Amino acid sequence: MPPDFPAKLFFHSRWQAGRELKIMDASSRMVRVLDPLPVVSRLMDTSPSESVILKIKDRLMPENNVKIAIGNGKAEISEAADDFEIESSDLATLLTGRLSPMRHWRLGKLRVGSWNSVSWGISELPEKVRILESIFPGMITHNAI
Repeated sequence: MPPDFPAKLFFHSRWQAGRELKIMDASSRMVRVLDPLPVVSRLMDTSPSESVILKIKDRLMPENNVKIAIGNGKAEISEAADDFEIESSDLATLLTGRLSPMRHWRLGKLRVGSWNSVSWGISELPEKVRILESIFPGMITHNAI
């Protein structure tokens, strides 16, 4: 079930017959991006003029290990040095707006150059993360209120 599904409305008790209902966030299991380039092309905001190189790593489907140049109104396969690296399982939450690029970066799911682990005390975002924020803005779902 999606993480923002109002499950509490359907249960009288979360403890039945000696078993406990556990609600966990497994949104990467709900959606899988099988071909990243057309999906990124459709979901990106085409207005930002800056561009970034996003390297996608897919452990299950090696043919999805690609670098995509995103920006300037288009997305295309690139061989340039990557600005970001993201796992395919985290790509779905980025493209759907469930988690913003800033949140992915702070959680260490969106890696930027030498920033492999990020302290929450750092308030300043790298410029490329800001650009990605403008290309893929996060959305507020009803569970965020």
